Amino acid sequence: MIRLLATILLLGLVACVPATPLQQLPTNCQADATQVQLLAENWLLQPGIWRLRQSALLELGPKKLPMEGFLRLDLQKREARLLAMNEMGLVLFDLLISENEQQLKHAIPQLQQIKGFAQGVAQSIRQIFLTPTPQSTDQLQNRGNSQRLWRPTPGGSLGFVFDCQSELRETRHVSDSDDW
Repeated sequence: MIRLLATILLLGLVACVPATPLQQLPTNCQADATQVQLLAENWLLQPGIWRLRQSALLELGPKKLPMEGFLRLDLQKREARLLAMNEMGLVLFDLLISENEQQLKHAIPQLQQIKGFAQGVAQSIRQIFLTPTPQSTDQLQNRGNSQRLWRPTPGGSLGFVFDCQSELRETRHVSDSDDW
């Protein structure tokens, strides 16, 4: 239940606002990059700092809290800092995330009472932005207007989908025990 709530919260933070059209792969181009090009141009593998802003709706039982999420992504240090505020600017939580651990710097009491809240949000941030990453040993699969780098994992596979402009569009892990 806790992980589900944290996943819903994170998906809300990284989801586009409803007024934004759904992102779809371009259909009028051919993806033909080499594996080396895909790895070299992948923004998540570049050393740099990104600042991302998203709107979300946090649902805690019957309560619904609109919020703004600010994510500082340091790809050199492989860490992220997520700050979420309500519409009045009250900080709901502040979470520092590395590849292996997380530190909840601040959270409102309602969120502090949810067991596993910080761990669930941190795990989702890791899976989207920090780990896993495409590797030079991954297999390349051409799909017309997209390409996929993938590797087998125990009981499944891990894949990274790139559009015809070599932009990473999706990271997905499917196994007997996972599907994200």
